[in-house]
Amino acid sequence: MRISDYTLRNLRTFCAVVEHGGFGGAQEIIGAGQSVISTHLRDLEATLGFSLCQRGRAGFALTEKGEAVYQHAKHVLGSVDDCEANLGALRRILTGHLRVGIVDSEADNPDLPVHEAIFRFFSREHQVRLTLDVGTPELLSKSLQTGDTHVAIGPFPNRQANISYTPIYAEEHVLYCGVRHPLFQVPLDEISLQTIAAHPMTLRPYLQRSELAALPNPSATAMVSNMEAQAMLIRSGSFLGFLPSHFARKWVERGEMRSIALPGIGWRSQFYIAHRTQPDLPQVAQKFIDDLTYCLSRLGQLPPKPGGLSIPAG
Repeated sequence: MRISDYTLRNLRTFCAVVEHGGFGGAQEIIGAGQSVISTHLRDLEATLGFSLCQRGRAGFALTEKGEAVYQHAKHVLGSVDDCEANLGALRRILTGHLRVGIVDSEADNPDLPVHEAIFRFFSREHQVRLTLDVGTPELLSKSLQTGDTHVAIGPFPNRQANISYTPIYAEEHVLYCGVRHPLFQVPLDEISLQTIAAHPMTLRPYLQRSELAALPNPSATAMVSNMEAQAMLIRSGSFLGFLPSHFARKWVERGEMRSIALPGIGWRSQFYIAHRTQPDLPQVAQKFIDDLTYCLSRLGQLPPKPGGLSIPAG
């Protein structure tokens, strides 16, 4: 089968539909209506000679061949994006698709200036599409390995082969309770590790070892996948839980939370800039890393590391 511009367009539409769970989720990403998306998929199926998915009242589901086409399409489209980026480099114009991932609840973190790096990146002449995904360290690690993400920012307790990890800064995690919790009005000098362990706690599975390390026989009765959910349970007054101090600050200032900062409780979570070592990063990804590194260096958040990322001038 010859891959024409129309086929590439249809493959992009197909991948968007798969990745967003159907036509509705893909419409905003593609910038086209349902009828256009449906036409692209019908044309692609006509070109291939078989059905890619089941669609209708029962929902959207890939066929077995559709799943295989999706995997091949991701590889082909990724190669096209990388080629565009490399050709753009010859013209001294940033070109291609930049895919960045970051852990949740970092938008207002003053120590992680991703928004400043994005501004610096897009201040240049460019022809770049950006995808910015938020996820857990596990999901980001997986997307790095599959090539769905070029650059990921977050804590990565489980290291993987073929991934480079550059340390940037350490995020402070503190134990909190909500205003309706029994410990909210108790003086800190009357709270012990045993007292804390007697109250139900909410945990994030990927940080469970850190969160429970100092507590004797803790009562872990709630699990969450992200910090927004963690904050909701803490604010309910039913659970104790750990949050990054920058993320909890607004609730503390409003009197809706208090910290329980006992010796040995809490920890610092090391953050990294992570990317695959092979194949080589496209130029757009390396340029974004350079910009983020520069912004971090201005805040003093980039520890010295021999052989680490270079800090661009200016």
